[in-house]
Amino acid sequence: MAPPPRLAEPAAWQFIPRPHGRLDVVDASGNLHLDIDLLRAFPISAPLGPVAVVAPDGSELAWIDTIDNLPEPLRGELLRELSSREFLPVIDRIEAIGDSDPAEWTVLTDRGPRRFLVATPDDVERLADGSALVVDGSGVRYRIAAIAALDSHSRRLLDRTME
Repeated sequence: MAPPPRLAEPAAWQFIPRPHGRLDVVDASGNLHLDIDLLRAFPISAPLGPVAVVAPDGSELAWIDTIDNLPEPLRGELLRELSSREFLPVIDRIEAIGDSDPAEWTVLTDRGPRRFLVATPDDVERLADGSALVVDGSGVRYRIAAIAALDSHSRRLLDRTME
């Protein structure tokens, strides 16, 4: 079986959302590619690129170095599709962090209240941009967009955890 053709000229693509999170793309030549997937190479450190466009068999159809270079409305469509596929709740407030290992965290996120276990302090990482990532015992990642923007209670709990 021959590999699917690589897509060219991303500026002329058209994304077609389908039910149940499926996505098709029409390339610059008018060819329809069914059930493609979009994958950010570095979703945290470089959210605007690069992005891989992947066929259902896992082969790469295209590589987009940066979303910034795409024209509107394609850029907006791509960003909407990527955000709908990613689950990275943002912690807005830390209500409580337990003292034992694993520690139970009670937080408010942009998706509502959550309670989860964090196995060790090593599962909480401060990033160079002033944000942080928290990985719970099930492997779900949570993001703190700006540690400095947290209220004093939340910062105090976070600092105590990371000592």
